[in-house]
Amino acid sequence: MSISKFVEETGAQMRIFDLGRRIQKISKADFADIESLNKPYPSPYLQHAWIGIITWNPKKVGNHNIWFLKLPLDEQNFIQPGDRDAFLNHWLRCLQYPDKEHGEAPCYYKPDQNRMAYFHSLALATLGQPHSNYYATTRAYLSGDMGWENWQQLGLQGIAEVVVNIDKDQNAKLVTQAITNMPSTPLNTLLGFLENIEPDFPLSVAINDRLAKVIADNAQPADLAAFIRALSHSQNIQQRKMLIEVILLHPKATSIEVLASIASRCWQDLSGELLLAFLNVLATNEKGQDAFNALIADLMPLANKREHILQAFRSEKRSEALMNAIGNLMKSVQQAGN
Repeated sequence: MSISKFVEETGAQMRIFDLGRRIQKISKADFADIESLNKPYPSPYLQHAWIGIITWNPKKVGNHNIWFLKLPLDEQNFIQPGDRDAFLNHWLRCLQYPDKEHGEAPCYYKPDQNRMAYFHSLALATLGQPHSNYYATTRAYLSGDMGWENWQQLGLQGIAEVVVNIDKDQNAKLVTQAITNMPSTPLNTLLGFLENIEPDFPLSVAINDRLAKVIADNAQPADLAAFIRALSHSQNIQQRKMLIEVILLHPKATSIEVLASIASRCWQDLSGELLLAFLNVLATNEKGQDAFNALIADLMPLANKREHILQAFRSEKRSEALMNAIGNLMKSVQQAGN
């Protein structure tokens, strides 16, 4: 039995989200194909499918469940049915023996605070439930009425709800205007949530303008990573690639936080000269060979990435540092195979 079939037989509705590289909806049809092994998982992260599921019964108001699953993937990015089945069997036992203690479900994981806040905001919207009290407070702050330095009372939940509802209550306008003035701490939190949406043109311009000021004012790795994430889903692909090019030239680009943000959020942009520029910087990253190997291992299973990476590995424009990193990577692969 599949998760899709299990939920259907209980009479419940289901909404599925990918929680890996960014939080995005997976259609029920696509999820059914993934479960039946007709499709590979579209956006693997660290060789797993990170999934959040909301189920609810329309006939039982207020009765809903939230599941978080971390399912291992094979080399072709297909789920491994045995792990999914272990998760299902756990819930079948829970239904059959509701008074017994069954422990934690197999493949369960707990998302980090930011992802949890954003997913909870999606759940509120999906289930038609009211906003938290933090929503109004966050909107008041973004309007500038509270003073830009008075951000300490903001909650992750409120910022997440504003982004989830970016197309309502003039939230896009509020966020666009606020980005110019917000201090770095609340701004970076907001930028992190923006990775889950496609910012419109005015919002993208505001983000780019603020980034230019941040770069001119001694940007830190956390700042650069936050801006990468915020623009990683923007509709202006050329602008996004130019952003990556500029950041790769920054002295702080060797930070693994910056490089991991590019690899995990902007992987679709990494090809040709831009991929080679990324790899040349990655070869000099602050954490060394292990970090290089880890990011390459994460990128390789993604659609069309293996061919592009191997082509870049053979490029005549490789830096000496990249050639050394490639050699060390090959040695570690050979040792692992022995």
